[in-house]
Order: sequence, then structure tokens, then C-alpha cells
Amino acid sequence: MIPWKSWSKLRLAALAPFLMLALVWGQDLDAYFEMAYQGQRARVAEALPELYRQHPNDGSVLFLEGLITEDGDAAVELFKRVVSLFPTSPHAPDALLKVGEYYYSRGLYVQASRYLKRIPVHYPRSNLVYQGIRLYLNALLVSGARDTALFYAQVFSRKYPEVEFDLEAGRAAGLPPRGAAAPGTVTTVPAPAESESVAPPITQTHGGKGVRLQVGAFSVRENAERQQALLESLNYKVTIERRLHDDRALHLVMVEGFRSREDARLAGELLKDNYGIDFLVVSED
Repeated sequence: MIPWKSWSKLRLAALAPFLMLALVWGQDLDAYFEMAYQGQRARVAEALPELYRQHPNDGSVLFLEGLITEDGDAAVELFKRVVSLFPTSPHAPDALLKVGEYYYSRGLYVQASRYLKRIPVHYPRSNLVYQGIRLYLNALLVSGARDTALFYAQVFSRKYPEVEFDLEAGRAAGLPPRGAAAPGTVTTVPAPAESESVAPPITQTHGGKGVRLQVGAFSVRENAERQQALLESLNYKVTIERRLHDDRALHLVMVEGFRSREDARLAGELLKDNYGIDFLVVSED
């Protein structure tokens, strides 16, 4: 005769798969996305087989698997499958953006542009349109396709007036203003005046902020924010500081996070070569 305690353990062991199944069925798929974004890969991976059975036709689980896949190349292939197999999936624009970001980060700008362009073209109502356009134009610029970038900047400025474009310089200036509505009526946003692009170097005070790059000084804060948005799209940490110069208020655009003056100088030269942005290395102890 099996003792009661042993019998209870056997029953629990036999029921374990069904308890896990109930847990998976009882939880919304969004909960697993939240786990993935929190880095709980093991828990999500354990639930994937059952999630695939529950959601076979919308690409959600395939996208989820891409999120928890640590190998970049393998993750990109999963995101590509989301787009090719489930083009109407709500995750398709996000999958395109992730593929584009991955290629962009590896310096494969032409490949990145091919995927990023598909976001505004095929998913014009996606909330990722602005990010896709910005990175798409930047990828064209970095790859040397300035004329193409200028052309599409004009096209997108008419279709998406909430996105600000510096058409003269051919730069995607950044995200739309806060609170902007979905794409609507056609308007254009003027580029900042050439005389305002970068002011003469300003004497810096010591504020314990380490080595930084001053990459712009604007009398109009909105123009400084355009510069900030462009640089943030390239994964730089950027701040705006208000200073007085000859009794005139200027907004300085500062790139932070450098370990040495040499690192800052190299970053500044890259910005100047690719975007025509002048810079000043600033050391503050």
C-alpha cells in the first residue's frame, strides 16, 4: 500500500504537466512579452511550445521567440519570418524595425534601409513609422546615398508632416512633437537657418561632467531639439544646456558618455564626416 504522503507526491507529479498547461492557457500572451522584455528568457522559452499551439496563425509567438533569442543572427531570421509569413501581424512593423536596427548597428546600412523603408510604405498607420523613417534616412546618408535621402525626405515630409525634416541638409531631424496626432494634413516644417546651425565655441565651466562633445548651439530651442533627436537616433546620449553668450541665450547640444578626449574626438570626426556636424571636445572635472 502506498503511504498517503507518497501518493500525494505521485499525484502532483502526474498533474504537473496539466498545471503548466493551465498556467499557460490562463495567462495572457502579453504577460509573456512582459517577461521577455524583463529578461526572463527561460520562463518564456519553457512556455513557447504551448504558446505556438495556442497562437499558430498571427506571428505573435514567432516574434516573441525572436525577442528571447540571444544570438543576433538567429533572432533576425525569426523577425524576417514574422514579416514574410505573417505580413498582417501587428508585430510585423516591429520586426522590420528590429531587423533594420540590427543591420544598422553592424554597419550594413544598405541592408538596413531595405527593411526600414517597408515600415512607412506598407504600415503607414503603425506607431513605428516615425522611428522607421528617421533611421531609414540616416542609413541612406551614412551609406552615401544623399540624393536618395533628400528625395525621400521630401516624400515623407508631405505624407507625414508631423515628422520634422531638415530638407536642406538631408537629415531626419527626429521624432514628431509630443502629442502629435497620427499622419494627417499636408504641411512642411522649415529647416533651421544656416546661420544658426552651430555657433562659435563657448567657454565652458567645470561641472564634473567628464569629457563631452559640444555639437551645436542654437538660439531657438526647437532647433536644438532637432539636433538632439538626430543624434539620439544614432544611440548617442545627448543633453541640451541653456547658456548666456554676449547677453544672448543659446541652447548647447552636448553628447556625453566618453571615457577620454580621444574617444570623443573620434566620435566627433565621425559625425562631421557623415553629417557635417562641427564639434568641440569639452573636458569638465
